[in-house]
Amino acid sequence: MRKPRTRTLLLTLLGTAILGAVLHAAWPFLFYPRQTLSFSFPAQPITAEGAVAKAGIAERDITPPIGMPKFGYSAWARDADGFRTRLKARAFYLSGPGQTPLAIVQLDLGSGSLVLRHRVAELVMERTDVPAHALTLLVTHTHSGPGQYLGSDFYNVFGSNKPGFDPALFEFLSQRIADAVIDAYESRREARFAVGQSDLFGVTRNRSMAAWANNFPDQDQSTADPMQAVNPTMTLLRIDQRQGDRFEPAGALSLYSIHGTAIPPFTRPYHADVWHWISEELEREFAGEHSRFIHGVAQATHADNNPAWQEDLRGDLEAERIGKALGSHAIRLFHSLETRLSPTLTTAIASRQLDLLDDIEGGRFELCERAIAGASVAGAANGDEVFPVSYLPFLAEDWPRRFFTDNCQGVKQWMLSKLQLLLPAERFPHQALFQIVRINQLVLVPLPWEITLESGNRLRQAVASTLPEGTDWKVEISSLANGYFGYAVTPEEYALQYYEGGHTLYGPHTLDFLIQQSEGLSRELQQQGDINDIPAQQTFFLLSREYFPDSLAGPGTRRWLNEPRRHDGDATTGPYWSLLLEAEPANQLTLDRPLLAVHCDNGVMISDDSAELQLRHQQDTDKRRGHYEVRWYPATPSPSGSCRFSVSANQQQPVLSAPLP
Repeated sequence: MRKPRTRTLLLTLLGTAILGAVLHAAWPFLFYPRQTLSFSFPAQPITAEGAVAKAGIAERDITPPIGMPKFGYSAWARDADGFRTRLKARAFYLSGPGQTPLAIVQLDLGSGSLVLRHRVAELVMERTDVPAHALTLLVTHTHSGPGQYLGSDFYNVFGSNKPGFDPALFEFLSQRIADAVIDAYESRREARFAVGQSDLFGVTRNRSMAAWANNFPDQDQSTADPMQAVNPTMTLLRIDQRQGDRFEPAGALSLYSIHGTAIPPFTRPYHADVWHWISEELEREFAGEHSRFIHGVAQATHADNNPAWQEDLRGDLEAERIGKALGSHAIRLFHSLETRLSPTLTTAIASRQLDLLDDIEGGRFELCERAIAGASVAGAANGDEVFPVSYLPFLAEDWPRRFFTDNCQGVKQWMLSKLQLLLPAERFPHQALFQIVRINQLVLVPLPWEITLESGNRLRQAVASTLPEGTDWKVEISSLANGYFGYAVTPEEYALQYYEGGHTLYGPHTLDFLIQQSEGLSRELQQQGDINDIPAQQTFFLLSREYFPDSLAGPGTRRWLNEPRRHDGDATTGPYWSLLLEAEPANQLTLDRPLLAVHCDNGVMISDDSAELQLRHQQDTDKRRGHYEVRWYPATPSPSGSCRFSVSANQQQPVLSAPLP
C-alpha cells in the first residue's frame, strides 16, 4: 500500500513544481507594465572632413549601482553586491576623407541590444557626424554584468536572475556609451592604421566536442583535442595618433574567441572577466609613455570555446592568468604592426535590419517562422551544469527528439512542450541587425548571435568569397553585436542538441540564413558602396520593471570602521587585505566614478580601475548608512614600502586614509 502513496506523492510534487515554474515564468507577461521605446533617425548628410584620415578613442565607466540583476547565467546569477573589476565602454571613431565616419564601441556587457544601439545612435547623431547606420556595438559577453537592457521580452525575463526591462538602467548605459563616442569624436586627430592577426592556443577549449565532431563524420575523432578545436586567431587594429610632429600609439581594437565565463555562476560582484586583463596588459605597456592608451577587446566566434581554466580553480586567479596570457599576446601583435602603419584609411559600412517574423526578400533558407527554446537550455552548457537539472532526461545534452521531427525545429526537444506557443512570437527576439564593416583590409561581420567555431569558419569563408582578389583580407565575425538571438550552430551540431543547439532559437537552418544574408550584404557593399537599410522610425514595447535606484547621491560622510587585516584567501582568489567602510547606503552609492585607492610610500598608487581593489556591500543600517568590505589583492604578496587605503569623500571632508599595519 505504501508504493502507490509514494508514487502519488512524487507525482503531486512534480506537478506542483511544474505548475510553479510555469506560473513563475508567466507572471511578468501577465502583470508587468509595458515600456514604449521610439526611435527616429532623420537623414544626415555625410560631409568629408579634410584630406587626412582621423581617429579618436575614448573610454567611459559603465559600472551600474549595487543591487542590479545580472545577465548570462539566468536563474543561477545573483544581484550585484559591488565590483571586482569595473565595466567599461571603449569607443573608436574613424573617419577617412570622403567616406562615412564610423563609430565602433566595445562594451563590457553580456550581450548587445538593438534598442541600446538605436538609442546611442540617436544621441550620437546630435553631437557628431556619425550617421545612425554607421554605429556598431561589440561586447565581451561577460557573465558578470547587468541585464535588463535588451531588446526582447524573452531575454529581459529569462536571461537574468530577475525579469523585466529597466528603463533607468537603459538610459544610464545609453548616455555613458554615447558620451564615450562623442568624446572620441571630439578628440579625433590625424592617425595611422595597421591590421594584423596572430594565433594563440592553450587558453581556450571546446566545451561541446561531440557536437563539433559531428561536422566531420569521416574523420577519426578518438584523438580529437578540445584545446585544438578552437578559434585561436586574435585580430587587432592598431591606431597611432599625431602628437605634435610625430605619431604615437593611441589605442587598439582587438577580437578573440573566448567565452566570458572564467568567473562562475552564483558570484555577486560586477566583473569584466578575462577581458579586463586582456585590455589592461596592453594599456600598461604604454602607461606613462603616451597620453591615455585604450585597448578595447570584443568577442569573435566563441560559442563553443570556453576559457581553459584549471579544474576546481575557476575564479579570479584563473581569469587573471588566462587574461594576462591573451594580453601578452596582444602586446606582441601590436608591436609587430609597427612597420605596417599606413596613413590610408578606407572604410565602408552596410547595415540592414530585418524582422524575422516577416517575409524576407531573397528567401528565409528554411529559417523557422518563430523562435522556440530547447529543453537543453535549462540543462546549461558544459562547465556550468547544476545538479540535478543538467542531468535530467530531455534537459541533458545529446538528447535530441527521435519522433515527430517533421516540424521546422526538427530534433529539438521543446522546453515546456506546446506551452511555449502561449508566448507570442513577438516576445522573442525578431528584429535583427546585419552589418558588414570595412576598415582597410579588415572586414568585420557583427552578428547578434553566439557563433560556434565551425559556424564562424563557414561564415568567414562565405564573406571572403565576395571580396576582390589582390588584397590580404582579414575577415572576422563578432558574436553578440548589436543584439541577442541566442546561438547559431551548424545543422550537424544542431542534430545532437547540446546546449548550443537547443539555444538556436530559429531552427537547424539558422546558419544557412546568416550566411545568405551576410554574403549578400557584402556583395552589395562591393557593388553599391555604403548601405543604410535601417527603418527611420521604430517603436518597441517591452515588459518593464525598475531596479535602478531612483537617485544616486553625491559622496556623503564616509569613515573606516576598523584597521586593515590580512587574509590568506583561497586557491581561486589568493591573499588579500580588507577593512570595513561606512558610507552612503547601496542605493545611493555611485560606482561609475573613482572611489578607492591604495597609496604606497614608494610612489605606487593602485586605483580601483585595476582588479586589485574590490568593493562588496554587506548591509544598510537603520541610520540609512551602508557598510562595505573593501579588499586589496596586491599584485605582489608582500608589497614593498608602507601602504594605506584611501576613499574619496565630499568637499567638506578630506580623503580618508587607513594605513596597513
